[in-house]
Amino acid sequence: MAELLVERRGRVAVLTLHRPKHGNRLTAPLAREVVTALGAARDDREVGACVLTGAGEAFCLGGDWRGAGSTAAGREEYAQALVEMDSAMASLGKPLIAAVNGDAHAGGFATALACDLAIAADDATLGLPEAANGLFPFIALAIVKDALPKAVLFDLIYRARLMPAAEACAMRIISEAVPRAAVVERAIEIAERAAAHRPEIVALGRDLYYRLRGVPAAQALEDARQTLLAALAAAERS
Repeated sequence: MAELLVERRGRVAVLTLHRPKHGNRLTAPLAREVVTALGAARDDREVGACVLTGAGEAFCLGGDWRGAGSTAAGREEYAQALVEMDSAMASLGKPLIAAVNGDAHAGGFATALACDLAIAADDATLGLPEAANGLFPFIALAIVKDALPKAVLFDLIYRARLMPAAEACAMRIISEAVPRAAVVERAIEIAERAAAHRPEIVALGRDLYYRLRGVPAAQALEDARQTLLAALAAAERS
């Protein structure tokens, strides 16, 4: 059975992580399927936005690092697949909304925050509990550090604390907390609205945002200037 399901809802592609018996934990093959699906959505002009959700009770409970095996090659393949998945999410060029249908822990929390917006079930929990299992959120850290205040980030890590959706919403870590049954439909609604804007302009702005992560201020301003010129040129041609 496929570990990723892809469904079209109008101009929205809905990607569903489909390992419900394993908490939709990310394996290298699943991460590569996500990369492929996002690449197809990026290249399809009929797709205006994407929604990422999970099957069953959880959104994603992290990475299935045990499935990577005990060899250095297996662990490298697993880590590289996760990095490539984040890169594919950042380079989608179209709105990407997380429909957090249940708990989002560890790498699952990072995956939700790697999307542009997140709509979560009001009974979901979110956090980085790796330390309780003798680990640290190494790859997740590269993603969530820009979304969380430092004190909140290390509170979640050091205490292995799981944050209720209401708290995450109050802190604007997620956009909305809604009843579980309404999560996917609400995410699709937002994705459809975002897809109604001029796609070439949205792509320029979204690409700029992700390109600016971790870029020094001077370079960020130069990139912003160049993107503004490209957007103005595109607007002139319309």
